[in-house]
Amino acid sequence: MTGTLETLLAIEEIKRLKARYFRLMDTKDWVGFAEIFTEDALFDVHDALEERPDPAAAKPLIRGRAAFVDYASSGMAPITSAHYGHMPEIDILSDDEATGIWALDDILRPPAGGPFTLFRGHGHYHERYSRADGQWRIASLKITRLMVEMT
Repeated sequence: MTGTLETLLAIEEIKRLKARYFRLMDTKDWVGFAEIFTEDALFDVHDALEERPDPAAAKPLIRGRAAFVDYASSGMAPITSAHYGHMPEIDILSDDEATGIWALDDILRPPAGGPFTLFRGHGHYHERYSRADGQWRIASLKITRLMVEMT
């Protein structure tokens, strides 16, 4: 980035990208959801429902936009959700690369008979962004949890 204005504009574009992520997931717009990721995006979300999971029991990463959209859509389809991102710490590394950490709050409610009646999670998204053809996209995403409340 050559100047303060360009940096601030890039940060705002990334904030809007993340806002779309939350809206598209909660409204289950999987076509739109797919468009916010790079084709080769990397996802570390298998333990996203657990508070401080055991690193020795780590599951493999999800590789690729299509695989992640399939994972998210199949898991979230029956669930009513509300996801919120707060207090972004976005660092612009170059004209086309950035990183960000977002405080996370989410509420999940499965249909009757599900594994829980209400899930509230608190933690962080750790992300890397890439810009191509003037569009910022999420290139990698990892969720870490600080606290989970389930009933």
